[in-house]
Amino acid sequence: MPRMAVEDRRRALVDATVRVIARDGVAGATTRAVVAEAGMSLASLHYAFPSREHLMEAVIAEVTAQERRTAEAGLLPVAAAPGDDEPPALVDVLRDGLDRYVTLLAADPAREQALLELALYAMRTTGQRASLVGQYDVYRASARASLSAAALAARSRWTVPLDEVARALVMVTEGLTTTWLADRDTAAARTTARFAAGALASLAEPVGATTDDQEDDRAH
Repeated sequence: MPRMAVEDRRRALVDATVRVIARDGVAGATTRAVVAEAGMSLASLHYAFPSREHLMEAVIAEVTAQERRTAEAGLLPVAAAPGDDEPPALVDVLRDGLDRYVTLLAADPAREQALLELALYAMRTTGQRASLVGQYDVYRASARASLSAAALAARSRWTVPLDEVARALVMVTEGLTTTWLADRDTAAARTTARFAAGALASLAEPVGATTDDQEDDRAH
């Protein structure tokens, strides 16, 4: 095969590993299976990664980054149209974001399946739990950013700590993902996403709502 830069070789091997894991599980992602998928030699793999463990660490990092980008692409609110003075309801912003997340989930199930396999691998493998903790730290940070943007778009504020709402959102998206991977029922996933949007929106209030209520009380 043509000579490749080390970074390009690493990227190709990581991508090949993700495909093998999605198809055959982590146990099936042997070095021989990976290089066969990538169309490379074993020497090429060992030149790019000192060991299979180093390769798996790179795969976990890459798939986590892909998942973060997918979540943000789905959950971050769409910018308001020019001239829109009335903010959207928070429940609508959250519902639309979760609906886009389901669309992206259904578009690339292989990545999500590989991610689930890698999470189980990290749970079972000595020395890999830190990578799993880091993976969910990334998810929560992404959820916080999405929730902050959603509240800003809807001119709302969270009435409970943002970290708690972010954890709930991560649990919602995890549940949507694993259940969809099991039954591939996209319509049911969208229905569940609407329920979840309502539950999350109940943890916020419009900005100025308390002040307006107090002013009404004083007027009477």
